[in-house]
Amino acid sequence: MPYVLSPIIEEEFEGMWFEGSPYKKETIYDINSTDPKAPPVNYSAYTLKPHSLPHIEGSAHTLKEGRTVDQYFKENALKHFWGKTLVVKLKGNGFKAHPTVNGVNIWEVSLEELKAGILNASGDELIPDRLLLTVDSIPLNSRGLHNQNDVLLLSLEAAEYLISNSNFSLYGTSWKSSDFMPGSKERPIHNTLFKRAMIMECLDLKHVPEGQYFLNAFPIPLEGASESPVCPVLFTKEELLEQL
Repeated sequence: MPYVLSPIIEEEFEGMWFEGSPYKKETIYDINSTDPKAPPVNYSAYTLKPHSLPHIEGSAHTLKEGRTVDQYFKENALKHFWGKTLVVKLKGNGFKAHPTVNGVNIWEVSLEELKAGILNASGDELIPDRLLLTVDSIPLNSRGLHNQNDVLLLSLEAAEYLISNSNFSLYGTSWKSSDFMPGSKERPIHNTLFKRAMIMECLDLKHVPEGQYFLNAFPIPLEGASESPVCPVLFTKEELLEQL
């Protein structure tokens, strides 16, 4: 079976950015309505706050002149959303107590750790065109998702290494962001990756073995949106061949 990288989105989800629930459903029509003018259907309005859900970001997220999600579609830059993708699951425990933020642990993945992870997952040292990064033993919250107080980030050197591949087009992470700089307006990792790639965050990767996959991760092409909800799916080579 394909690996679906999104949990079921529930109204009880807690917002990760002090924004309240990231999903709200409001009934417009109810099939059980006794109103003779109402159509015999269930139909609702849905409010989503993508940054607490699996989402994809365009460079407009952190860059004033960046591209919004719909622009990638208009420019036919669809390579960001599909294709061969490497899942890397770092081994061991590189989380350390944050020096200034109580209760927060941080793992800033060094260039050496990234290179070792790529080699272990793929069998070679080539930089993948698309990379999804997590850890082998993900610290989980009560809903089985990456605990937001266990920060997983690329070092700037590691991010620069990824974009040295001219075909690098997508970076994904199980954590909720790609930078953690409380009190700062700088977002160096986002801005570095956005030179070539789009970014996916809040991915559910805990059951995915590391290795090579085919990814389908098309978001809703919302006009003017710096980010959009996404339900990424990974297929093995064998699964694809079975369908041909």
